[in-house]
Amino acid sequence: MSRSKWGNRSLITIAAVALALSAGCSSGTNNGKVASSTAGVEKEKPKEKVTIKVWTNTRHDLEVREGLIKKFNDTNPDNIQIDYKVYSDNYNEQLKLALNAGKLPDIAYYTPDLSTADYPLDLNPLITPEIRKRFDKSALTAPPTSKNGELDRVFENVTTFKLVYNKDLFKASGLDPEKPPTTWQEMQQYAKQITASGGGKKFGLGLPIKQSAFWRYYVTYPAVVSGDIYGRDGWNAVTGKYDFSPFAKYVKWWIDVNKEGSVFPGVGNYDNDMIRAQFSEGNIGMLSAATWDIGVFNDQFPAKIDWAVADFPTWSGKVLGGPGYETAGGFSINKKTEHLKEAKKVWEFMISDEMFVTLAKKGLGSFTNLAAQEKSIQPVDRKGSAGFVINGKSTNYPVAPLLDYSVLNPPLKVGSIDVKKAAVVNDVMSELFIRGKELPEIEKGLQELGDAFNKLTAANVEAKTVDLNKYLQPDFKPLK
Repeated sequence: MSRSKWGNRSLITIAAVALALSAGCSSGTNNGKVASSTAGVEKEKPKEKVTIKVWTNTRHDLEVREGLIKKFNDTNPDNIQIDYKVYSDNYNEQLKLALNAGKLPDIAYYTPDLSTADYPLDLNPLITPEIRKRFDKSALTAPPTSKNGELDRVFENVTTFKLVYNKDLFKASGLDPEKPPTTWQEMQQYAKQITASGGGKKFGLGLPIKQSAFWRYYVTYPAVVSGDIYGRDGWNAVTGKYDFSPFAKYVKWWIDVNKEGSVFPGVGNYDNDMIRAQFSEGNIGMLSAATWDIGVFNDQFPAKIDWAVADFPTWSGKVLGGPGYETAGGFSINKKTEHLKEAKKVWEFMISDEMFVTLAKKGLGSFTNLAAQEKSIQPVDRKGSAGFVINGKSTNYPVAPLLDYSVLNPPLKVGSIDVKKAAVVNDVMSELFIRGKELPEIEKGLQELGDAFNKLTAANVEAKTVDLNKYLQPDFKPLK
């Protein structure tokens, strides 16, 4: 991926021209009265203050954003004031109330509800060549769900998924701390070795499936480097079908390592916070992690160990897919704002290099902004940061269709589980894991899930709730 180095953008100040009116003294008669003229100077009136309301649901970066916003409010030449509000717990509710009252903000952090409300301005006309040079291509690509190819926000956040490992435990177990596992079979052996030397207190792996969503981190995204994925969440953008069968061997792997005692005890009873805290304490050898875990292991649960970041191992020993990442988030402009000119200037400020570099330097995320990728990564200050940066090998996998699950009522079932949400694949994998199924049964369950999703997709196409062509990428290749 190319990188373009840019400095911070500065606002253009338009010099005002002062007009002076002057006249000399004169005298004359008008009905016996003396008429005179005096010199006068008319000063340019200051621009009227315009307040732009900006709403978001992200609180973790509030301090940094507020500092930059104060600077903007104090220095911008257009007398624009940003009114920045965070609704972290009830954002969607606040948006609905504002919609019903006809008082939506000028700029808002995107949610699907805003598209339903016909809120977002199409940003495509605002994307200048300069902006294109400042962002990864994925940030400026309209999603398949957009109306007529409109760009409703610049996708600002990047989430990458990697393996983190405890170098101290590797060393204590006789493993080379500079050589993380390269295959799943090797990772199984490493986990056994760490557990065997751990004295019943330290274990090779952790699996936080009390929150079933974390199967995405422990199966779905780890599978990408083995070339098993051609789209997100079981979607195959090349064939235009759902196929969950590649996940079967990974679920079986987790069943096996758990039976061997290599997984931290109590699987199903601990969530991700609990298992990350155990990793930071030095009790777990290897975990799956995402970009935001940089902050977790540096601040929330400061690691008491020497730890490192690696790509996930492959199944065959060959890398057949690029490490996966997702883009998300971003601010939308209200197409009905009464202050469109000023809202555009605030939006430009919100996507400025200064904004993203400052956020990234504080370890508050990884961003599609190239300046933030290049200039702000400080491995010494923020341990692990460099390992989560997207690079030329990274792959943004095609998104799955946005399905309306209500088109089939009653919903389809896989065993006793209703297929009524996208994340049902996680519930199915949890059930297969908990029951300790063998491979033929695992494959059967995931095959049934794929069949159900394909029936549901066909029903959506028939109901015209999904245009399948928007989700097809026949030429997609997982490895660049």
